[in-house]
Amino acid sequence: MRQREQLRSAPVGSKRAVRAAVHDGAQGGKPAPTTYSELIALQRAAGNAAVCQLLEDRATDIPPTLTLPRKGGGNVVPVQRGFFDSIGNFFKGAAKAVGSAVSGVARGIGKFAHTVGSAVAGAARWVYARLGDAGEWLLNLFRDLPGRLLRFGKAIADGLIGLVTFIPEAIGALIHGGIAGFASWIWAKAKSGAAWVGTLISRVFDLVGGPELVEFVLHVVSNATPLSGTERAAAQSVLGANALRWDEVRIDEGGVLGLVFKLNQGRAFTTFHSINMTATDRADLSIVVHELTHVDQYEHAGSVYIGQALGDQIAEGAHAYDYGGPSGLSADRAAGKHYADYGRERQAQIAQDYYRDITAGTPTTDYDPYIAELRKGEL
Repeated sequence: MRQREQLRSAPVGSKRAVRAAVHDGAQGGKPAPTTYSELIALQRAAGNAAVCQLLEDRATDIPPTLTLPRKGGGNVVPVQRGFFDSIGNFFKGAAKAVGSAVSGVARGIGKFAHTVGSAVAGAARWVYARLGDAGEWLLNLFRDLPGRLLRFGKAIADGLIGLVTFIPEAIGALIHGGIAGFASWIWAKAKSGAAWVGTLISRVFDLVGGPELVEFVLHVVSNATPLSGTERAAAQSVLGANALRWDEVRIDEGGVLGLVFKLNQGRAFTTFHSINMTATDRADLSIVVHELTHVDQYEHAGSVYIGQALGDQIAEGAHAYDYGGPSGLSADRAAGKHYADYGRERQAQIAQDYYRDITAGTPTTDYDPYIAELRKGEL
């Protein structure tokens, strides 16, 4: 800085020496110096004051890359590069790099802590939910015990009645139908006997709290979440506000169920209070209503509903869901048929189609009598 002040206060004689040097160069056929190296050479020849004067005279002709802003206007070409400026720039760059590194490490630590915190919170919620499942198993075991005992007793009574009436019915079939009639009776009796055995097994399964144990395992190996407010409202518009214990229902997705969905072509299925379905099916509220109808069946009839639904699917395939639409319902009603007379899958399909109609604003006259029976628990 001191050198530049001296350059500015140089005597007029030195300035004239510069003009003379430039003029002599021009007379000798040499152009006026413009490059940095030429200016340095001139500096050595005429002194710093001469260079300063030359720069002021030719400021407008010097390339911008050789200029620096000067207080008071104009441009000044740095005659020398400051050693301490270079050192300062080095330390500034180093400090900036260190600061960036520290900031990056701090951000990484923050993200890691957030991830760990989220994982711990998620694990805590999962453990809390599983403890709730275990508590629910004990609660339902005692709360539902009277109804389960009643259903078990009825199954035993049905079996005893079948044994008592077996011989008289066999004799009657042989007398009235001959060998062919007796053979048909035997086949029908075998199927009803198998159904009774299945019912008895399901009643014992309910008594020991089997449904709750199965749901506990399912919730461990899948992603179980409660019903959303929207899902509950959709089902209540069909089944009724107090149709079942809504808070106990869980929708299971992912985990081991991913393999199950692949094996059964992605179809949803219901096990007691757990609806097992893909995220795609869950987005369709009519399917949620269908599956919640199966939950309603479980609460009213016990786990036997699973065997009944599977039996219909095995026997009829896709037709197990076919009830004939609104016209079929109208004809069945005229013939005296009730909601409880339909198979388990047809019952759920009727509820699903009814929901679709009420959300679409379609008349539901043919559905109304059956939905009224459903809401009464007559299924």
